Amino acid sequence: MKVDLILLAVLGLLHANAQTDSSSAKASLLAHGPALSGLLNRSGRGASPERTKALRQRTVQYDFSYETAEDRQIRHDRAQAIRQGFAYAWDGYKQYAYGADEIDVVKKAPKTTRNGWGATLVDALDTLWIMDMKDEFWQARDFVAKLDFRKDGGQLTKVFETNIRYIGGLLSAYELSGDKVFLQKAVELTDVIMPAFNTPLGLPWQMLNVTTGVGSSETPGRTSTNLAEIGTFQMEFYRLSQHTKNSTYHEAAQKVITVMLDKNKVNDPSSKYIIPGLYPIDFDMISGKFTSRSTYWGGGGDSFYEYLAKTWILSGFMLERNIDMWSESIQSFKRYSVVESTNGHLFPGFVDGTKFFPYADTFTNFIPGTLALISKLVGSDSYFELAERLLEAGFSVFDRMPSSLGAEAIKFVRKGVPSDYLLMKATSKSMVDQYGFSLERPYYLLRPELIESLFYMYRLTGKQLYADRVWQIWQGIQRNCRVPGGYVGTANVAVDDAASGTMDIINSTESFFFAETFLYLYLTFADHDNISLDQWVFTTEAHPLSREYVFDGTF
Repeated sequence: MKVDLILLAVLGLLHANAQTDSSSAKASLLAHGPALSGLLNRSGRGASPERTKALRQRTVQYDFSYETAEDRQIRHDRAQAIRQGFAYAWDGYKQYAYGADEIDVVKKAPKTTRNGWGATLVDALDTLWIMDMKDEFWQARDFVAKLDFRKDGGQLTKVFETNIRYIGGLLSAYELSGDKVFLQKAVELTDVIMPAFNTPLGLPWQMLNVTTGVGSSETPGRTSTNLAEIGTFQMEFYRLSQHTKNSTYHEAAQKVITVMLDKNKVNDPSSKYIIPGLYPIDFDMISGKFTSRSTYWGGGGDSFYEYLAKTWILSGFMLERNIDMWSESIQSFKRYSVVESTNGHLFPGFVDGTKFFPYADTFTNFIPGTLALISKLVGSDSYFELAERLLEAGFSVFDRMPSSLGAEAIKFVRKGVPSDYLLMKATSKSMVDQYGFSLERPYYLLRPELIESLFYMYRLTGKQLYADRVWQIWQGIQRNCRVPGGYVGTANVAVDDAASGTMDIINSTESFFFAETFLYLYLTFADHDNISLDQWVFTTEAHPLSREYVFDGTF
């Protein structure tokens, strides 16, 4: 078995003098005062200056300079078609719900779901800019300038969602346009939600009353939260500290990680944390301890792992603890959290303790893209191959459907484990026989994760296959989700609505459809230097943040 190059690369062990470099790095950081949280790995070492410099100079995006004129024209035509689709959806939002959080497409009416601050508008700011819809962008800017985040729309604020949709959207709009109104509003809103972190251990409440500053769990009377919701502040808060030269935001996000590691030891017999790097998704924010042994890289855990890797990139490869943890996590993921199905695909699944459950939701489709990006950066062929196999499995869930769209969640049968099949209901067995998996939640809600990973793989490899697959999914959205006034979810991906002549819809059009799904669709076919992977890194809500801001370990 060959040594894991991903660990060697990211930990700096390819250099014989790595320990000396790391000690020098630590001394340099401490010379400025106490090191910022996350700069030192769990062994107390900082990033090697040589490795950091090399990584900053490395490019990962494929060289598309040899693209033929014919291929370029096809790509441009597809980009234009997707832009027209976005404009169609935006026109519906503008006519019936402008400034609202969402549009109820069927009723052609506004919906307040995210405090009434215009979630769709703010979430889509960067999409408007990148698609060169500048008139719409500047009109939206004027709306943003007048927002009052102390008016809560009669709703508690979901802190995690506020960060990824609003704060991330505002930061990206600022970096793309240079207009300081967006930064001002990002700071303003972040300060409004910071009381959520005023807890005994500094772990954020899920919900916040922005008028009173009182936090709560999403489940009344509980103190529960989940891994993703405590760990998905790192990118936005790090960048906010950079722009404001105020470390408070970065420290708040990193303290969550510090507390989690301190309160949960893998060798503690009383701990629910039993596999190094696979962190349980259920968490108590008062004790700081995991409350179950359930680990999962899908819903409830996904963006925690994503932000370990991407915040490291955003920091110019300086946040050593992040990549230290990611390296451990991805090794355990490969060993415990993926398995081959009876039809030869490699699927991720749900792990309770050390017991594997062959279940995958669509959120797991983010994994191939993020893993491929990191693998390219550190030069790990074996983990890039893992990303490719995971992407093939994720795409098969879409490709086998008449609608060309994938279910919200599936179950599959593990190779060599016939009980997975024998214990299924008759309807599930029938679907496994037909598709290779069963549709546990058969609907599609316009989610972006598979498109996101296909976009990454296309930009990293230049293989037209991945772009064609994105186009196939777009055609499925057009056939099954486009209705008068915009786009909605479809209730059963096993039926192609255009072929059946009946639209079986779910009336849901969340802001991520404008912010993520459309952005990844468009960027797959836009000019390749439009948000290059060598210059930008995407948040979990697809908000691009620039890699050009220099970080030397201080704000």
